[in-house]
Amino acid sequence: MTGPTGSTDRSLLVIGGGIAGLSMGCYAQMNGYRSTILEMHDKPGGVMTAWTRKGYTIDYCIHWLSGSKPGGSLYRLWEEIGLVRGCELIDLDEFFRYEGDDGRTVVIYRDLDRTIAGLTELSPADGPLIREFFGAAKKLVGRDMMADAPPRELMGLGGTAKLLPRMLPLLRPLRKWGPRSLESVAAQFKDPLPAAALRAMWPPESSAFFMLMTQAWLHEGSAGYPIGGSLPMAQSVERRYVELGGEMRCGARVAEILVEGGRAVGVRLEDGGELRAGAVVSAADGHETIYDLLGGRFLGSVHRDVYEGGVLPLFPSLLFVGVGVDDPFAELPQIVTGIETRMPAPLEIGGRTYRRLHMRVHNFDRTLAPEGRTAITCLLEADEAYWGPLRAADPERYRAEKQRVADAVVATLDSRWPGMGAKVEMTDVSTPATIVRYTGNWRGSFEGWLPTPEWQLKEVPKTLPGLERFWMAGQWVAPGGGLPSGVMTARQVQQLICHADGVPFRTTVA
Repeated sequence: MTGPTGSTDRSLLVIGGGIAGLSMGCYAQMNGYRSTILEMHDKPGGVMTAWTRKGYTIDYCIHWLSGSKPGGSLYRLWEEIGLVRGCELIDLDEFFRYEGDDGRTVVIYRDLDRTIAGLTELSPADGPLIREFFGAAKKLVGRDMMADAPPRELMGLGGTAKLLPRMLPLLRPLRKWGPRSLESVAAQFKDPLPAAALRAMWPPESSAFFMLMTQAWLHEGSAGYPIGGSLPMAQSVERRYVELGGEMRCGARVAEILVEGGRAVGVRLEDGGELRAGAVVSAADGHETIYDLLGGRFLGSVHRDVYEGGVLPLFPSLLFVGVGVDDPFAELPQIVTGIETRMPAPLEIGGRTYRRLHMRVHNFDRTLAPEGRTAITCLLEADEAYWGPLRAADPERYRAEKQRVADAVVATLDSRWPGMGAKVEMTDVSTPATIVRYTGNWRGSFEGWLPTPEWQLKEVPKTLPGLERFWMAGQWVAPGGGLPSGVMTARQVQQLICHADGVPFRTTVA
């Protein structure tokens, strides 16, 4: 392997305490390295977080946990980092509802046969396409995603040959649907309603294969929801890390990665303090890492293409609205990702016009609200370029704009369930500026790079040219983002470090 050379110094600094950083620390400790995680926020978790308002918990991250069924390779990784330890996972019957303007509703079920039957009844003319597309997901049921595969840098021909039997069942659907975007699939529908629902379920630029794989996991019961939401799982991984002997330092913002003789040797903190180590891993924002912490001195061609050339689109930033309602929503079906419905009046804000709202009613998780009440979260795509400068230049107007968003959400709830507006006890609005402030994510993106057809089998390099003893992990090196990218890339980076140091890679289960 070419790249960073080995070291006898088994100390490691990890920048960022989100799921990638926490996983990185766990794997470092499992392999005999002395690691310290440096997190700028006052608690770890990154975007895998939640906060409370007036007795309600607003969960920012988890909708479903991929690989939640015991026995698969991804579940093994969850066990290794302690993510699912003591966690109650439930499978809901419905995945998504799209309420059309014409009074019809699209329902995507966890069960693929119910989805195919329901969509075909709704739009008979699209029956052949519906059966072909969702039938492809059925062929992926039970197929392992090989989350435990070694990094490509270490595989070679022998490693590829060993994985080939596990890869073969994925190749045909990957060849057919991987090169296609969801938009190209949606454009084939004769009925505009299921087409609109497909575009609303997932970013339309995404590879269709990623959606099919998600539907397959749902069908087999391997995409469950963890009761309690995101933060308890992040705290569980933090406990696993500390139990393994790692050091967690919150409120420790890194200002610079120290480089001497072409090697990363430590970091300088914002308070002026310096920490030294045998290697540095950034599990923090990729743009800030490359352009700020390293001053743009070690910029590879792929990194330049994605950050400057725009060859990879970002997951959007969000207006994320938490609502607390004095109602149990007992009659509403329990839905994994929620309902998208029409707003009673357009909302024009930040250069965008909103006509529809995505609402997730957490009537399936009573731990998030006081007894007899329900927490609701609502999503609207937004632009950091508007909300960031507004917050900095005019805080009063920023607050007023947030209130306009909250008012529009309450009005939509009241329109969808008459009288519900009077039962609202709490609203809280997170903007793209909020995400940047607490996580540093570039442009407020909540999940990094979109998994486009062109990048379905590509990765952003984990190393930078001319810089030894430095690696990157997390959503900025793995298009598709999410929890799997955090743990998988961290595991792979530790394998690369072990290989460079001549240390056998090993894991244990919590």
